[in-house]
Amino acid sequence: MSKALLRHLLGYAFVLAAGNAFAFGCGDLWSFVGRACSKAGAAWDHGDNELILTGYAYHLRSTYTEEKLRELNERAWGGGWARTIEDSDGDTHTLFAFGFHESHNKVQWNAGYLYSTYWGPQDSVRGGLGLATFFVQRPDIASGVPIPVILPIASLKYKKATLMATYIPTVNNGINNGSVLFLFGRFGF
Repeated sequence: MSKALLRHLLGYAFVLAAGNAFAFGCGDLWSFVGRACSKAGAAWDHGDNELILTGYAYHLRSTYTEEKLRELNERAWGGGWARTIEDSDGDTHTLFAFGFHESHNKVQWNAGYLYSTYWGPQDSVRGGLGLATFFVQRPDIASGVPIPVILPIASLKYKKATLMATYIPTVNNGINNGSVLFLFGRFGF
């Protein structure tokens, strides 16, 4: 079995196993983790289906050489699926899985949980901030083994459409790595 096939099978297995992760008691966890666990379980069981579409990855120009920028893909096209529940105050809890063409035109898989809080009337455009905790699988990181990641999310939401952005920081203090603004969206149906 090739390494690439094995990596993809591991990624798919992770996504499929996510549904069984709620079998244990969420009440046994710290209160803030237990609440997120309960909401993730509710999203899986009762959430609305959403389509995720990805589209753009802006590489901060001061972090990359001109030569490297010419090599990089900024059209981060891809897609996936999510299930979201909304609290009475408009905050959302989302389980998601999606893939897209990352900076080197290889497929990056992501699966996890997103919490977002929003401000403003629910019948108008609302701004929000959130936190995503998820697993990332890329062939050029950790030999393709999924790794855990936590990233901030900023969003604009109107009814069932949400435009989101996150910032992937440079983690090794080097040039030609990280410092990417990633844009994507969720569309409920």
